[in-house]
This record gives sequence, C-alpha cells and structure tokens, in this order.
Amino acid sequence: MKFGLLLLGEHPPQRAIRLARMAEDYGFEDLWFADEKFYRDPYVALASLANHTRSIRLGTCVTDPFTRHPALIAAAVASLDEASGGRAVLGLGAGFSGLEAMGVRRTKAVASLRRAIDLIRRLWSGETVSVEDEAFVLRQAGLSFAARGDIPILLASAGRQILRLAGEAADEVMLGDMGSRGVLSAALAEVERGAARVGRVGRPTKTIARLNVVLSHDRASAQEAIRPWILAYLWHAYPEWSGILDYSPEWEDQLRPFKDFIAARGGRPNNVADRQQALAYTSMLPPELVRRYALAGTPTEVAEQLAEIAACGISQVTLYPTTLAGQDIEDVLRAFVLQVLPGVPD
Repeated sequence: MKFGLLLLGEHPPQRAIRLARMAEDYGFEDLWFADEKFYRDPYVALASLANHTRSIRLGTCVTDPFTRHPALIAAAVASLDEASGGRAVLGLGAGFSGLEAMGVRRTKAVASLRRAIDLIRRLWSGETVSVEDEAFVLRQAGLSFAARGDIPILLASAGRQILRLAGEAADEVMLGDMGSRGVLSAALAEVERGAARVGRVGRPTKTIARLNVVLSHDRASAQEAIRPWILAYLWHAYPEWSGILDYSPEWEDQLRPFKDFIAARGGRPNNVADRQQALAYTSMLPPELVRRYALAGTPTEVAEQLAEIAACGISQVTLYPTTLAGQDIEDVLRAFVLQVLPGVPD
C-alpha cells in the first residue's frame, strides 16, 4: 500500500515545505493541498512545493468547477505540471467550502463535473473549446501554451452518483472519509457500476481512501479527537443522511439532538471551522461509527485497520494528521511511519 499526505492552507509556506519534504523522504507517493476557501491558495502553495521537492506528485484535494472556472483550473494545473517536471495531478470534486458564503449554487453537480472533465482534457490536448453549462460557459477558447495531455484527473467523493462518474470518466478516485470494509466495498461497487455503464474494464487506475489519522496509546483519547470532524461531515450531509453509503436508520434516533441542533442553524455549515460548534454532541457517536470515518487509535489498531483497507483493493491511503495535546503534525507522521507501518502486512 502507498500513502499520501493532505495539507490544508493553514500552514505558513516554510512549514508546508518542511511537511512536504518529510512526506517525500518517508516515501509518500502524493502531496495533496486542499482548496479550502479562505485559507492559503492551493495553486500558489503547490507551485512553491514543486520547487522544494523532487519526486512526490502534487495535486489539489480537491478543487471544484463551481467556485473556479474549469478553463482556469486547466491552465493552473498545466502550469503546475510544467513547473514540477510532470508531477501534477488534478483532484476534482463537487466541493462545499465557500459555496454558501460566495452565493454559489450547484444545481446539476454531476452533469457539470462531467462537462468540466471533458473540457479540461480537451484544453490540455490543445483544442479550442466551446461549452455551455449551468455552472460555467466557455466560448471558442484554448490554452495559449502546450500542456501534457495525459495529466491524471482524480475525482473525489463519498456520494453514489459522483463515485459512478469516477468509474466512467476519471483516471483515479478518492473515497472521502471511508475506513472500514463495509463502506469501502459499497463505494467501490458504485465506481464499478459507473465503469460498467460505459463499457470500461475495471476501476480507475488508482483507488485512494482519504482519512484523518489520530495516534495515541490511549484509544479513547484518539477517538475523542476525531468526533468533531465526523459531526461536521454529518452536518454537511444533512438532511440527506439516507444517501450516505452505509447509512443505518438507527442514526436518526441516536443523533436526534444533533439533528435538531443542525436544523436550528439553517441546515449547513459554511466551512471546516464550523466543526467547533458541534463539540457538545461528540459523545453521541458510537465507536464503530468513529472507526468507519477515521484512523483513530493505537498504532497497533491503526495498522490492523490499514490491513483491512488494503484487503478491499485500496491502493493508497491519504492521511490528514490530526494532533492531540503535545503533538504536532511531524510527530504524527513520524509515529505513523515508525510505529504503524511495521505492523501493516506487505
């Protein structure tokens, strides 16, 4: 199994460079930089990281064609690919960060993503392109520089329709916040359905699970740290919890006070920081639900969970390190490599 590192734009440039180099030195395959609105810009950061790394792939995780025009995404990623010596990968998704704050509406997200993928590939191939979509328009335009035509496009999601689109049209797929056999198997089945729909043989070339990782010799402390993130995810998915791949009707009863809390605040969070508002409800999440969403526990427990993930056919796990008191991200990465990986079967 291979590994990737996800960074948000919360780090000053020199710290991001240090973390990227650390991941590369540890043999990580990918460095992903989130397009989290109102944080540091991902394309500026990735261009800087390209100049301070040698081999690690560099990609957005993820950008979207609703807050950024896909033609400009195509130009930015092709520029990154040129600057990095062919190491760019475009991570694309439906997005949620900043949509409400900027008044951006998604009406037909799957159709718009499909058109964006096609538009971007055609621009990279040197075509002059015209597209009319509800989310974007392009009229007789092309890139003014040569781009690599086969820059990989990764599609990331936790939803059925976009996972199927990944099977149809993406080179790679990232499964968001999925860390147990049941939900991973269900997600990969959706990817395969999409591939079969267009007569494509097999899955995309790379299947990635993106997971927060919290390491502690006290399992309860590790799980407690990740609960706010899980509640933020459920907040974002509200009220369509039944659309979550491994949804159980028991959630409705177990989490009723949390649902009432969400409804009282208008239904949706605006950004990642909103998870802080959900802290009062963390104890409602059962341990099995925590394990489904994250790698949180002792090094031995996380190693066992990674073996389970690998057995599902996942080729890479992308880590977002979540720290406990007295830890920093470097500590988590170091412990992961030195204490977790030796216990993961080859």
